[in-house]
Amino acid sequence: MTDLPDMTTWAMHRSLLFSVYLPAFLMSVCQGSVLLIIPLYALDMGASAGVAALVFSIRGLGNMTADIPAGYATSRLGDKHTMLMGISIMIVSGLFASQAETSFDLAIAAFCFGVAVATWLLSRLTHISDAAPVHLRGQAVSTMAGIQRFGSLLGPVASGLAADQFGFNWVFVGISGVACLAFGFIVISVKTNKAGHHAESPSMIKILPHIISVHQRIFLTAGSAVLCLTVLRAGRSLLIPLWGESLGLNITEIGLIVGAAAAIDMILFPFAGYMMDNWGRKYAAVSCLGLLSFGLFSVPFSTNLWTLLIAAMVAGVGNGLGSGINMTLGADFAPPSERGEFLGVWRLMSDIGSFAGPLFMGYTASSLALASAFTATASMGVVGVLILVFTVRETLVKKS
Repeated sequence: MTDLPDMTTWAMHRSLLFSVYLPAFLMSVCQGSVLLIIPLYALDMGASAGVAALVFSIRGLGNMTADIPAGYATSRLGDKHTMLMGISIMIVSGLFASQAETSFDLAIAAFCFGVAVATWLLSRLTHISDAAPVHLRGQAVSTMAGIQRFGSLLGPVASGLAADQFGFNWVFVGISGVACLAFGFIVISVKTNKAGHHAESPSMIKILPHIISVHQRIFLTAGSAVLCLTVLRAGRSLLIPLWGESLGLNITEIGLIVGAAAAIDMILFPFAGYMMDNWGRKYAAVSCLGLLSFGLFSVPFSTNLWTLLIAAMVAGVGNGLGSGINMTLGADFAPPSERGEFLGVWRLMSDIGSFAGPLFMGYTASSLALASAFTATASMGVVGVLILVFTVRETLVKKS
């Protein structure tokens, strides 16, 4: 647990500017660009929509595959070295993708992009957990999440324009270039390389069952609530555009709805951080899950652009109130001596929700009806709220 009781909010933000916030922005630009360009490049190569979707999903498989090893590496090699490792994989993946000639080549690059993002996110969270005092951790993480969302919004816009002007190959070269800037910031600004303190150095195969066994209650309760949240967030991204299409809206109108909801989501991160550090992590998490569930549940009752816009913006407010809540709870629960390994398992649970959620929604929509997918997804949010209220302890430690 970080013990910096005299640090002010401004001093904390200033200390994290070059070591966390700017690299996080640059890497989120890379990540947002990858999310847009990978499926479009696959289609440009002549792949079918199904193959393009498969190539895109392999990126998520890369995330899940790297979560546990990234946590182990962070603990053994140190947060700085593992951050640099994640950025290096992003650089190499971008250069490899720029030379891809088949969908199979692109799938390999997509998997490596997933590994890079998981390694970067895990080591960055470990670093900020130690760099920010506990009573300001919510504001530090929510600020990082807000900056990341801005980068994720800017990345697709910039990469879309670049692909139109210069071609997909040069977009991937540009992704590598942006990642190089992030690499430089980490090298210069992060002065220490903090690793875990272990009397022994057990193998990853041995330490994983140990982490799950010792912290099983946390994973079964708070971890399950976070899994519900990631399913909700995946549902918001996937289902709202599908409902807009079912209403007969054009792509511009659907883009307006998604953009407005994203804007509301993005500007709420300062309030989310304030809530977490003053009212409690549970208060923020319950508010997020509750409003996000209500917004998704309301979507099938919308009949035109404006009613869908209102429902989407309610969901956006809910998601915005949870800016950084997943990372903050993980940092709070993680034991300092095994922070990397714990956060690896924590992120794996989150990534399972992001990967399995769309599969669950697609099956529900195809088996029953699209409206049923909204109800089933919103119900997951209600389950998450109940878990938080009745089984999860408050982790906020206020400044004495």
